Amino acid sequence: SERPTANSSSITEYLSSYTAATTSKMPQPARQQVRRVGAGHSKQSKKELFRPETFFALLIFVIVFVWLSVFLGIYLPAASNNNASTSTEVTHNQLLKGSADNLATSGSEEAFPDHYLTFSTSCSESQNWQSFMLFFFAHKVNQPGDVIRIASGCSDQQKQKLEEFHESVIKKLSPNFHVHFTPNFAKISGDNYKYYNKPFGVRHFMANWLKYDENNPKLKNSIIMILDPDMILLRPLTYDFTSSNVMIHQSKRGPPKVKKVMHGQPWASLYAFGDGPFRQDLNYIFSNHTDSPALRATGDEQRNNYPGGPPYMATGKDMWSIVNAWTELVPNVHHVYKHLLGEMYGWSLGAAHVGLPHTLAESFMISATGIGHGEGWALIDALKDDEVCEYSVMKDYEDKLPYTMHFCQNYWLGKWFIGKYRLDSDFLKCEKTLLMEPPKDIAKQYDFFIKPGGNPYGEKEHVSSHVAKREAFMICQLISRFNDAAAWFKDTTCEEGTANHEKSFIFHHSLDPDNNEGGEKKAKW
Repeated sequence: SERPTANSSSITEYLSSYTAATTSKMPQPARQQVRRVGAGHSKQSKKELFRPETFFALLIFVIVFVWLSVFLGIYLPAASNNNASTSTEVTHNQLLKGSADNLATSGSEEAFPDHYLTFSTSCSESQNWQSFMLFFFAHKVNQPGDVIRIASGCSDQQKQKLEEFHESVIKKLSPNFHVHFTPNFAKISGDNYKYYNKPFGVRHFMANWLKYDENNPKLKNSIIMILDPDMILLRPLTYDFTSSNVMIHQSKRGPPKVKKVMHGQPWASLYAFGDGPFRQDLNYIFSNHTDSPALRATGDEQRNNYPGGPPYMATGKDMWSIVNAWTELVPNVHHVYKHLLGEMYGWSLGAAHVGLPHTLAESFMISATGIGHGEGWALIDALKDDEVCEYSVMKDYEDKLPYTMHFCQNYWLGKWFIGKYRLDSDFLKCEKTLLMEPPKDIAKQYDFFIKPGGNPYGEKEHVSSHVAKREAFMICQLISRFNDAAAWFKDTTCEEGTANHEKSFIFHHSLDPDNNEGGEKKAKW
């Protein structure tokens, strides 16, 4: 007989045909007996019921029944499981290929990809303490994967000092924290543009530390991020925003069907320069690529998919493509646009050149308190008053916040102040005092600020209540977090009894708004 298939009607037909074929070979009385026994109406005696012919037919029936039960109970579920495994494998491959349409309905779990968070720096003392802060808070929020400082242009003495510092201090935070050294790329186009070190430093890192070409099969599916050194992580930053409160910038392309960093779907923070990169001399910038896809980007894409900045996030495959285009184009961009944002314009045009429009997030960072939209301030505005100055790394609190604080601005309320350019580069030293921490209700106390370097000094400048709340958040959070990191650093590096934990430093001679004696406090510490 032929092997039955996994079709229920076929199995029924097979069972019926097998039974019919068996009973047809029996003598007529036996066939009748089988039918009577099967129907439950046998009126034969016990002796007649168990005649050899009947017993043989029943035995065959039982054997067939058991065999079919085993087939249905084991073979078919196994086949089903094999199909499920195949489906999971296909779904994972779809993720790696960026198949958002299929992933949107699959519901399958994929392996967590390797994460590499990078940031580019010089070897200055100011960028040393900023780098320490980034490492420290990557540790505090349990940032997954590797975190790599890309240090460009260090002298031999600076390199040796930084290597020693990294081994003796940073590695105590995590063995996954690293430093990678590169040449100084600032003069590659004949002038001195220090921001070349970001694109060329990242490419140097990918080519020489990751060895991207050699390890492409693995690294193409990893997640690579680029942050700035003056960013503090408020929560872990990973490729998956499925359950996140991330605020996605609107565009005609619409939000991604799957809120993840995927092949063909890089992410970045929205920056406020709009279509600025596309209003430069594109004929010069793309002189070697007259058919570049960047020249065909729509106006909406120019304004809503390409004005991105750190944090940048992409798969290894996409990051490698963008970075190569970035390093090729940025000298031409700088030639026609010699301003601060030149390297960011280069990123935007490089991404457009390789056809990779971004999902832009408005809540990847907060920085400028007075901005109308485009940063994650709506999340801060929604905090309760008693949460504004709360310093916590509890997940329930973290989940209410943006992903990073980009402390590239000055923050002030009353005479309370914090700004990176007025911090001494050696403020982590054992003998230095910590910063005085403001009262928890600072946002309610002041509707003005006095600048440490105001001209004339002591002038009160009005601030609205909603901006005051934002200023209070930045002042409270930065001072508390700087103190936390500095205290750990002192406890780790200072000899016993020499660490100064007094929280007393302020940026004015007095916090009294009406006491302006002494004028501007020139000394930082």
